[in-house]
Amino acid sequence: MFRYSLIAIFFLFVCHLCSAQEENSSKIVNKFKNYFNKHQADSIYQQWNQHAKTTVSKAQLDSLLIKQLYPLGTIETSSFIKNENDLEHFKLVFSKKTLKLILRVDSNEKIETFLFQPFEESVNERDTIPSVKKEDPIEDTTEHRLADESKTMESTIDNLVDSLALQYTNDPSTCGLAIGIIHNGKAGYYYYGETTRGNKTLPDQETLFEIGSISKAFTATLLANATLTDSIHLNDPIVKYLPDSIAQNKELEKITFQNLATHTSGLPRLPDNIVPSEPLDPYKDYDRKALFSYLKNYSQINKPDSVYEYSNLGYGIIGDLLAYKKNSSYNELIEKTICGPLELENTTEFPSGDKLPKFIPTYNNKGELTPHWHFLALSGAGSLKSTIRDLLKFAESNINIPNTVLGKAIALTHKPSWLVSETQDLGLSWHINIENFQEIFWQNGETFGSSSFLAFVPGKKVAVVVLANAAKSVDSIGFSIINNLITNR
Repeated sequence: MFRYSLIAIFFLFVCHLCSAQEENSSKIVNKFKNYFNKHQADSIYQQWNQHAKTTVSKAQLDSLLIKQLYPLGTIETSSFIKNENDLEHFKLVFSKKTLKLILRVDSNEKIETFLFQPFEESVNERDTIPSVKKEDPIEDTTEHRLADESKTMESTIDNLVDSLALQYTNDPSTCGLAIGIIHNGKAGYYYYGETTRGNKTLPDQETLFEIGSISKAFTATLLANATLTDSIHLNDPIVKYLPDSIAQNKELEKITFQNLATHTSGLPRLPDNIVPSEPLDPYKDYDRKALFSYLKNYSQINKPDSVYEYSNLGYGIIGDLLAYKKNSSYNELIEKTICGPLELENTTEFPSGDKLPKFIPTYNNKGELTPHWHFLALSGAGSLKSTIRDLLKFAESNINIPNTVLGKAIALTHKPSWLVSETQDLGLSWHINIENFQEIFWQNGETFGSSSFLAFVPGKKVAVVVLANAAKSVDSIGFSIINNLITNR
């Protein structure tokens, strides 16, 4: 379901196409084929009208050609399929793949709409359509109907994603947006905006985003895995793993790992001794010494198991205690325990080497550059950086759980542990919404300059990931897509 809609250009023009315009479109496609096979990107770009050029830069076109189209080989044949909603559909057969090109040409024979999609042959788009004989089994026509319904569903999803994404990126405070979807056993990726304001470069599968509190889902999985491979139990009080001088604080003795992982520990969202030297990078200086000092002097406000209160502090404690026990770092545990087995090659707390150039800048709610966040003792709360591809693979492992120890840990994070309301449970990190008789597992994340969302529905085998390098929330995008996948699947 991978879509080459990276540089789709949409204009709400009224255009009445006729046979002459169809002929013009065919000429444009033949020119594109000739230019493409000679790698003449400048000539391709000159086929576009000024409105198209204003929307999409030459650099974005180059990115599409070099990264996605040229690797498919030369265009061997092109053929007209149909006209639909004032758009011309063409079948382009590359050496390695067949794609559909959706095109609109203006009165000056310049391109104003240019959109690639996977080519999926349907009854209405075949070169020759066999007639159905009376003796043909009914299953044949049913298969065709189901194929058309599936195609219509994918088109509906594509249109929904485009609509939501364009609304988001039209906000001047936003920058880049990446969306990944699992549906019908396929992964689809959609990219919009820019990685850096003004560079006209789209995000891609290797673009690194801050994922904020989606890190908590990794931390919870790390904890669940430790209960299966180590001597840790979810109902263990945390004082069992703290230095004696801190464990003596009676106010801590009833707080368990289960409480921390379900935000029911009674701990506040943040410790009161966090005083950042750089307010725009609030966790940068908060180390283990400061954390242990806070816990040593902690005075209880809410008793454990009495109230749900979202706590970054709680997840910071989980990550730090697991690392402390293993004489390791949070990042090392994540990479060894989760990223290695699931082949998440780009998920890390510390991008370096060839990954560093792919780590994109972040923008606050005014659209201004703002620093990335750094973590010490509270890494488990929100320190990870990842890509749309890695997070979709992580979501897939939560849908089709592997038959491994890590798989058992993943399943354990799904177990409802705290009832927030009649329509929402809590697992380990995961919020579990009950909608349309389905369990939606989700976690979001925000920093001062990034926004993220991940959700999956095991019962429907669907998932969505949304990543942005801007502070504006992407939750509404994620929930709209996942609910659409549930109700229209």
